[in-house]
Amino acid sequence: MAAPISKCPPFEFAGEYYSAAAAGCVRRSSFFDDRAVLDQGVGYSVILGFGAFFAVFTSFLVWLENQYIGSRHTSEWFNTAGRSVKTGLIASVIVSQWTWAATILQSSNVAWEYGVSGPFWYASGATIQVLLFGIMAIEIKRKAPNAHTVCEIVKARWGTAAHIVFLVFCFLTNIIVTAMLLLGGSAVVNALTGVNIFAASFLIPLGVIVYTLAGGLKATFLASYIHSVIVHVVLVIFVFLVYTSSSRLGSPSVVYNRLMEVASKSRICHEPISHIGQSCGPVAGNYKGSYATMLSSGGLVFGIINIVGNFGTVFVDNGYWMSAIAARPSSTHKGYLVGGLVWFAVPFSLATSLGLGALALDLPITAQEASRGLVPPATAIALMGKGGSILLLIMLFMAVTSAGSSELISISSLCTYDIYRTYVNPDASGKSILRVSRAVILVFGCLMGLLAILLNKAGVSLGWMYLAMGVLIGSAVLPIAFMLLWSKANSIGAILGTTIGCVLGIVTWVSVAKIEYGNVNLDTTGRNAPMLAGNLVSILSGGAIHVIFSLVWPQNYDWESTREISMVEKDKSELPSEEYKEEKLIRAKVWIMKWGVGFTVVIVILWPLLSLPIGEFSKGYFTLWAVIAIAWGTIGSAVIIFLPLIESWETIQNVLLGMFTNDRLVEKVEEMNLKLHALVLALPEAERIYLLEKEKARKKDLLDTDTQAHHV
Repeated sequence: MAAPISKCPPFEFAGEYYSAAAAGCVRRSSFFDDRAVLDQGVGYSVILGFGAFFAVFTSFLVWLENQYIGSRHTSEWFNTAGRSVKTGLIASVIVSQWTWAATILQSSNVAWEYGVSGPFWYASGATIQVLLFGIMAIEIKRKAPNAHTVCEIVKARWGTAAHIVFLVFCFLTNIIVTAMLLLGGSAVVNALTGVNIFAASFLIPLGVIVYTLAGGLKATFLASYIHSVIVHVVLVIFVFLVYTSSSRLGSPSVVYNRLMEVASKSRICHEPISHIGQSCGPVAGNYKGSYATMLSSGGLVFGIINIVGNFGTVFVDNGYWMSAIAARPSSTHKGYLVGGLVWFAVPFSLATSLGLGALALDLPITAQEASRGLVPPATAIALMGKGGSILLLIMLFMAVTSAGSSELISISSLCTYDIYRTYVNPDASGKSILRVSRAVILVFGCLMGLLAILLNKAGVSLGWMYLAMGVLIGSAVLPIAFMLLWSKANSIGAILGTTIGCVLGIVTWVSVAKIEYGNVNLDTTGRNAPMLAGNLVSILSGGAIHVIFSLVWPQNYDWESTREISMVEKDKSELPSEEYKEEKLIRAKVWIMKWGVGFTVVIVILWPLLSLPIGEFSKGYFTLWAVIAIAWGTIGSAVIIFLPLIESWETIQNVLLGMFTNDRLVEKVEEMNLKLHALVLALPEAERIYLLEKEKARKKDLLDTDTQAHHV
């Protein structure tokens, strides 16, 4: 228990977190204390109400596009969105795909653990993968323009054995990401509203299943945009609340002073310091124990684990490859760069606000609550009461369902194209592929809830799963990148590097836990040393094995077979042929390499190096840090909200014209007449004269009929 203090700070949530005692005030043992701040009805209303709304609204948007823009609901359109999505929407999709429950929850947890270094390393360590994946996105357009999934490209280049290996790793990635989404989402819904955690696991995916079934990839893109808008509006509210308008904090200087006070306290914590986090006093491994420093050994270790793990969940997640496939060639590289830079604000700005806010308020959050992702809701409740908890709940629901829809369509495409079309029915028609796609979405959507229940029963937390993902899938990162970037990369090296690297990573992970802590369980394997060792061995050994085999037995591949990947139905895209010109794509690749690598160097090397000599931040430097977080969050939100609208304004106008006037119909008739006229002119002269004479005769018959009717 905490030592008595003279005055109880005011706080209204299930009683005060300091309770009166004979000698003064005694600190409560936890923040939530297994009590919900909202009624269960609110939880069910958000889950079912928003789920139903997005299911209906997104399906309606897809119908409008089909009705007034002329999109054809083929299997190609269902799984690739016509391969013509523009920069703004691609950026929005990237932000939405990459904004997991962990992005909102785990980023604030590491802020609570390590101070300012936590949000920075979370944001920078998971932004660079998106920036660098822009290079892969351009290479897809150059070397596999008709592909539907990443595993299709693997099979075309390296054959069946490699195809099966990478298919397994892609499925594993989708399962891990889905698990993290539902673990975080169900935990927060349960903590805030008391909704049964197992019921939440099943109900959260329901609305996602409906609109993904109805509209495929394009529906997930439209839903992702709407979700991104809501997430960023709430983000800006929380950032400004902590640093400008809250009566309890309200400025960077107040937050800074509170952080200094919390770090200097020598009182006994309400629970023993845990490796998962510490809730009071100086931070072990930080410079002077301060929360306001980048000199943090724990923060740096987390940053390395974060970088390795997130390379796996971008490069081995078929969802990102599908977004690249769906993008217009001229928009692909720009979309990934804009999306990465905007996404940086979500963990950085939000966790610098809510995560540090929890420390500044000295909330009695336990290590177990933090590992479940409950730091942000605790701060939101402390500053805004029930209103804050509702906003956080909505924000989290948007993140979980949006990223969940991406995982659904990703799994569906892998099952459809890489299993059904490849091994079951190679001559499958578009209708049968569409039917299989929808069946997989329905089945996997239902299994998502079962997966979350099993993990909750096993005691697996969001934090543990987030750190472990790099060990399990990191070995596939470099081989899958070499597939499109290196002509010498061979199949044997890819197979052995991916499988042996994974085994070595797991063995290292478990061995370090056993050597360091004496036994192997969820607690010891979740600590920093085993996780760091396992992550590094997995990604580095996978790449090294592949490089060695490829140098000894180079393939010298020309990418002809990947260019021959066929579409199921003829693409009706109206993209001009110039979009796929090699010289234009080469310029795009040079552009994304320059800016992608440039920003990577800035946010992973230069920024932290410039902050290290400062040691413990002064109040002025911390204020500058907070201002950067506010500005990045605000500008990024404005870009992701308005850029898709600006780019799609002509389409929006056409839909509105089609809904409220007949002008669009007249325009389409005129377009058809012009195309028909052009076709007639292209015919040989004899056929053209014959058709013109026939048309004159038809008009004469009509005129005669009209004249006779007039006389009658």
